[in-house]
Amino acid sequence: MSVITVSRQLGSGGDRIAEAVAEELAFELVDQRLVEEIAQITDTSVEEVEKYDEKGEGRVRHFLKRLLVPEMSPGGFPLSSAAYFPEFGLEFPYVMERGGGEQQAAYLDRGTYQLLITTLVQDFGDTGSAVVVGRASQVILGQHPTAFHVKIISPVEDRVRSVQERQQVTADQAAELIEQHDRWRQLYLKNHHDADWNDLLLYHLTINTGRMSSDDAVETIVHHIRESG
Repeated sequence: MSVITVSRQLGSGGDRIAEAVAEELAFELVDQRLVEEIAQITDTSVEEVEKYDEKGEGRVRHFLKRLLVPEMSPGGFPLSSAAYFPEFGLEFPYVMERGGGEQQAAYLDRGTYQLLITTLVQDFGDTGSAVVVGRASQVILGQHPTAFHVKIISPVEDRVRSVQERQQVTADQAAELIEQHDRWRQLYLKNHHDADWNDLLLYHLTINTGRMSSDDAVETIVHHIRESG
């Protein structure tokens, strides 16, 4: 099954498009809210995780549980830090090191955080039926045979108006936020993956929401996925 990656400019409506595509295709939506709270510490014991077996769990929660709980992943993920995933309802105060040693919880470092994100995105690429928003997924899954990479853009004046409305800020403040976000995304991709966020060759499809409505954008993406089988 296909995996769709969605890269988007701030204020372009890309998040809403990604959400609508996921809903229309009954795909899982994997957005930045699912990965940005990785480095929090919790006091809950690993044994507490086992009770979630009774509740049923989504693919992200199952993946993280398999990745981080040593009983479910022989040898364990090579971390010695606690992880807290409130979006999944999972908490890990200790992570077993290879060899069975248990260490006190500590914050995840940047390298480990990036490795975890990359591993998570790759897992969704392999299992498919997901819409992955951001997190350099267009590069991580750049050569994946079933990945379809989309970039959502919009004229700066439209982006400014959108950010103004959504965040209740002035036009100048919105323009500054947009500039900061664009710069951050460029640096993130360059620093972690040596790629250019503005390189249109990274994408199968680029949609300008200044010229195409969000509904038409959703229909275009969904149509391609269904036609490609």
